[in-house]
Amino acid sequence: MQRALLLIAALVLVACDPGQGREAFTDSRPPPSLAPRFLAPEGWAWGVVQAQGQPQLRYGVSSPAGIGIRAHVLIVPAYGESAEVWFETARQLNARGYGVWVLERAGQGGSGRYLSPHDLGHTEGFETGAEAVRSLIIEVIRPADEAPLILLGAGDAALTAVMAAQAGAPAAALVLSAPDFRSQPPPRRWESLASRLGLTRLPAPGWSAWSREAPDDYATGLASDPWRGKVRHAWQTANPDLRLTGASLGWAPAQSQALSQIQAGPPLGMPLVVLGPATGADAAQTFCAAQTACQYAATTDPGRALHLGAETYRTLWFQTIMDLISQMSARARAVAPSPPA
Repeated sequence: MQRALLLIAALVLVACDPGQGREAFTDSRPPPSLAPRFLAPEGWAWGVVQAQGQPQLRYGVSSPAGIGIRAHVLIVPAYGESAEVWFETARQLNARGYGVWVLERAGQGGSGRYLSPHDLGHTEGFETGAEAVRSLIIEVIRPADEAPLILLGAGDAALTAVMAAQAGAPAAALVLSAPDFRSQPPPRRWESLASRLGLTRLPAPGWSAWSREAPDDYATGLASDPWRGKVRHAWQTANPDLRLTGASLGWAPAQSQALSQIQAGPPLGMPLVVLGPATGADAAQTFCAAQTACQYAATTDPGRALHLGAETYRTLWFQTIMDLISQMSARARAVAPSPPA
C-alpha cells in the first residue's frame, strides 16, 4: 500500500510539471525522398490562429491558379497527421478549381503542443477543436454565397467535424473519411484514478518516443499504397516538430466523450457523405442512418487512411468526394444572388 501511494505521489509531481509546450511550427522542410506530387501545392501558405486557453493552431491554404474559386474544402486531418500528408489531395482539388484549407487541431501536426515530450499526443477535449473549425470558417475563410465550404474530417477528426457542424459551423456539406466512431475500451481502475487526480497528461500505457526506425503507414497497414504510405514518416523524419506517436491518458476518454456527444446531438441538416473503411464501420453506418441526408459509401480499401490508398481504391474515394463538391458548387452558383447593376 505504501509503495502504491509513493507511486501515485510521484505521478502527481510529474503531471504537475508536464514540461513546456511548443508554439506552432510553420516552416517545414520538404523531404528530399518524396516525389513532387507529395510536396506543397503552388502558392501554399501557412497561417496561425489561437483560441483562448489553447496552443496556437496551424492552418494552410492554397488556391487554384489563374481561375476563380468554385468552392472551399476545409480538411481536418486524423490523429498523427499533419497538413503535409494531404498535399497530394490539395493539389488535385486545386486543379479542379477548389480552394483548400487544412486545419490541424491543438497538439497535432505543426500546431502548438500542450506539453513535452512533444511527440506525445494530448487533447483538452474535442469540443475545442470543433470551436476552432467554426471560428476559422467564420473569421478567416468567410466563404461567399457562390463559393460554398465543404468540411472534411478524417479518422477521429470526423468527430471534431461533426461537433463543429452540430454547433452551427457554416458548412454547406460534410465529408467523413473513414470516421473513427469505434467505442474506446473502458478505463481500467488505475486509469480512472489517474483521471480523478488530474493526471490525464501522462502517457497512456505502451507509449514510446518517435523513432526513425518505426514502421511507416504502409508497413502498419494504415495506408494501402506503398509510396503514399511513406509520406507521413518522411515529413516527420525531415521535421522533428511534426513528430507524433501515441496518446496521453486523456485522449481515449476525450474521444469517447465526443462520440457520445455527437450521437446524442441533433441530426445534421446538411448533405453528408460517409466513406466507410472496409472493417469496423458499423458505428459509422449507424450514425449515417440517423441523419436526414446522408450517403454511405462503403470502400474495400484495407487501410483506414483512404487518401493514402492504392490507386484503385483512392480513385473511387476521390471521385465520391468530387461528386459532392461539384454538386454543392453547382447548386450555390445556381442560387447565388446576381451582382447589383
